[in-house]
Amino acid sequence: MTNKYGARRTLGVLGIWFRSMLEMRYAQELELRRHAEDPGERVEFWVYEVCFYLPTIRPRRYVRHVVDFLVGWADGRVELVECKGKETPTGKVKRLWLENYVGPIAVVKG
Repeated sequence: MTNKYGARRTLGVLGIWFRSMLEMRYAQELELRRHAEDPGERVEFWVYEVCFYLPTIRPRRYVRHVVDFLVGWADGRVELVECKGKETPTGKVKRLWLENYVGPIAVVKG
């Protein structure tokens, strides 16, 4: 079954269901990088679909935004990554809104 943008859920590495082939391929790349020799290229851990709740002007109201991957590198960096096949205006606004709180988010385009 596809979503409204044509992405298909795909069973990938470690038995995880991904929302798109692009996300599955990126997860496979992260798994390969777990065995890299160079600490700058080696991934220590990664988490799929990390949810953030962004504050709004209205009290006790939040906007939910899901980032595709949280990646921890061997050299100590922690990075948020979004895989985008199609950029939507709402998604772009939410990402820029979240970047004000957590810093830059890497975008992988398909």
